[in-house]
Amino acid sequence: MAEPLTFEALISSEYVLSTAENFVVYALLEAVAKGGGGANVVRLPLNLGVVIDRSGSMYDERRLEFVVEAVKFLADNVAPDDKIAVIAFADKAEVILQPDQIHDGAAVRRALDDIDLLEIGGGTQMALGMRAAVEQVKRNLAANRLNRVLVLTDGQTYEETACIDLASQNRDRMSFSAMGVGVEFNEKLLMRIAQDSHGKYHFISNAQDLPGIFEDELAGLRAVTVRNGKIDVMLSQGVQVREAFRASPEIYGLGAPLLEDRKVTYEIGDLEATVPGSVLLTLVLPPRRPGPVRIAQSAFRYEVPGSGERSINLDVTVEYSLDRTLTSKRNARVMNLVDQVSIAKLQSRAEEELKVGNVDRATRLLNNAIQGTQRLGNVKATQALVGLMDQVKNTQTLQTKAAKTTLLQAQAVVRKTQMLDPEALKDLQKGE
Repeated sequence: MAEPLTFEALISSEYVLSTAENFVVYALLEAVAKGGGGANVVRLPLNLGVVIDRSGSMYDERRLEFVVEAVKFLADNVAPDDKIAVIAFADKAEVILQPDQIHDGAAVRRALDDIDLLEIGGGTQMALGMRAAVEQVKRNLAANRLNRVLVLTDGQTYEETACIDLASQNRDRMSFSAMGVGVEFNEKLLMRIAQDSHGKYHFISNAQDLPGIFEDELAGLRAVTVRNGKIDVMLSQGVQVREAFRASPEIYGLGAPLLEDRKVTYEIGDLEATVPGSVLLTLVLPPRRPGPVRIAQSAFRYEVPGSGERSINLDVTVEYSLDRTLTSKRNARVMNLVDQVSIAKLQSRAEEELKVGNVDRATRLLNNAIQGTQRLGNVKATQALVGLMDQVKNTQTLQTKAAKTTLLQAQAVVRKTQMLDPEALKDLQKGE
């Protein structure tokens, strides 16, 4: 049976210096689901809980109005077997649409028209909204459905730990996508919720973009062809993992690896057709005699709707050598992703320096990040980082609305992996 995806391991350097005590290589482990146009592709019905912030601030800049438009878009584009519940929250949470009511146009219009009349207060208790959505999704929970909670807010919430716990405790059953509108929300919280559950994080600077974000979420869910991907790595004796990053479709740290008998597992989640799901590992290798060596074994475990669990296994190998000209050669594609990860780390470090008032150091870090994006030809990231550095120089802080907006834009752009087109890939391969 043909595999519905590809899984490969690419090493930054195929040759390792035999005499080096701690030789560092980068290993890219990447799975890509094939395009979803075949007759055997099963489209999974949706099982969603949509959580809407209806606190007092949502009336600013017509935010709630655009949320209503976004929900109407969902209602207009559901398939007959989709289940979508809608929950509004403020100080309290209330289910305004049961999962099956999304197919009832009159019920949808009535719920949205009456959203202003809900007696749920004006605060921001996001955990209550998330908990209600989880309960609604659980009612129709099934392996042959795409189970996700969409959370939208524009402000700081109470009980942040409860929000994180809800995403973490339910990650094996559903994912959580988090959307922040404006600049008053806690972006670290929303990123954490999305990362921990393999969902998506969206920064929405302009409320008018809300319907488009919902459309992107829906298109991504429709494109899922592989479920619950996991990358297992068994390290050879003496090999260590120094760092691990999610490398696509977004860039973020995976924390210190919890090794058990030299084995570690990285959860990838669902794969959309043609969108890579990858992990970038920084490996430290011990010295060895010249010759080929397997430094790790890896497996990609996944589920195909209607076919159960499958796996693809491969060896991660290098060639030990005394020839320094060979060991200096680099895989350009891997190093491109290493550079993107480094830029994201620089931006994050600059943000931390600003929080403690080290403006000069933050500016130097941002300048290094800008040099990196310019070298990669990433115009959007360059523009975002230049805008952030200009704001930092002008205000010396991130407390102004303009500065915070620029920071959130830079975070979102730098976090998104720059995917190379086929011609760029050819150019990289020529340069190896």
